[in-house]
Amino acid sequence: MNTAILRSAARLAGLAGVALLAEPLSGLADTAAAGSLGISEQSALALGSGVVTTTTWLLAPLMFAQTTQIAQLGVSGDRAQVQVAVRRSVVIAAVWGLVLGCAVTVFALSTVPDGDSRAYLLARAAGLPVSAVVLAGYGALRGVGRVSDVTALALGGAAVHIGIVVVATHQGMGIVGIGTASGLSQLAVAVVGVHILKRRGLLAARTPSLRTGMDRWQSALGAAGLLAVRSAMLGGATLVMTAAAVHSSAVDAAAHLVVYQVWLLVVLAVEGWKSAAQILVSSSESVHERREVEKTVLIGSLWLGSVSAVVVLAIGPWVTRLLSASVDVQTAARSIWWLSALSFVVGAVAFTRDGVEFGRGEFGVNLVRIGIGSAITLAGAALTFVQRDLAWMWIGLSVGLLARALWPYRTPTEGRESEKSSLDEVSAGRR
Repeated sequence: MNTAILRSAARLAGLAGVALLAEPLSGLADTAAAGSLGISEQSALALGSGVVTTTTWLLAPLMFAQTTQIAQLGVSGDRAQVQVAVRRSVVIAAVWGLVLGCAVTVFALSTVPDGDSRAYLLARAAGLPVSAVVLAGYGALRGVGRVSDVTALALGGAAVHIGIVVVATHQGMGIVGIGTASGLSQLAVAVVGVHILKRRGLLAARTPSLRTGMDRWQSALGAAGLLAVRSAMLGGATLVMTAAAVHSSAVDAAAHLVVYQVWLLVVLAVEGWKSAAQILVSSSESVHERREVEKTVLIGSLWLGSVSAVVVLAIGPWVTRLLSASVDVQTAARSIWWLSALSFVVGAVAFTRDGVEFGRGEFGVNLVRIGIGSAITLAGAALTFVQRDLAWMWIGLSVGLLARALWPYRTPTEGRESEKSSLDEVSAGRR
């Protein structure tokens, strides 16, 4: 195992992991605030946050696709193309965020009967276009190695979010105040983020014409499209899990929310390693370097997953008491806590393989693995819906992650000629 690569991966993973922790930290603040209001408010937040999580996952492809594209352009040394690509991504992000915001608004008004859940969704929908632009900016900064900028922006946004939640709760604004916090904090991040992109020289002076560089537009949209389908599968499985918990009982819905928020917190920390894998693989300048990177990050993921599982098991009793005042909710959450912890052992490998495939630009290959894992998770959620037992869907999630981790892996030595050709093109562009 290459220690130099391991150190680089650890540094990037640390920065990216801390940045990714911003969202679940905000989610934990929302959960605690709703828990202080009562079980009905926490149950309403469970439904609303399930829909929002699915929608947010549909925005995430903007960041991942941009990271790979910008990193590869950076290797070629074409600064002008980097600027145009960033501007293009911002335009796509704004439009896509607006579409998703409208979709969530229609869903809330036409489908959600609960007043608190509807109010929360409407408040979150208003901020989705801004959130999309923020994620596109994050992708650009990650692609040029400015992960520390992303970390600072994400943590700053989380701090603003938590502050607004605290004030809104004390002012008696309820679920609406909790939902509004996200949009306002993302707006603050967007303003600062655009300034950083300009200072780093990553924004072109004007938006590229739709009539020029059409192949670049198609490439960007194609990558984002495949990743969006991937995210829809993952988000759909998550939403079905939430629906199954809500169908079971208000206590089970609240317990699932508590466990899932902590699971998401740790998963996003593990996904910092996935981000490091993507950045290092996409910026590799030779097949040999890429092979070394992939081997190192996959071995490292085994250690990371095992440590994560031990930590989650240890903090279970304390966290369940912290996030819910209800003894019934605490008991229900603890009954599935061990399953959520064990999922990290195989989950870390599965997520790291995602990062490797993202770095290669193999979004279609990744989609196949995600489809298989999501199908198994859905089967577990279906059993929970029928049996009213939360354990089934968490078993399904773990087995789905295991399938993703064990799916046949193609090393960089296979298909070597095509990869060599691609890398030679990058080198030629740099010369």
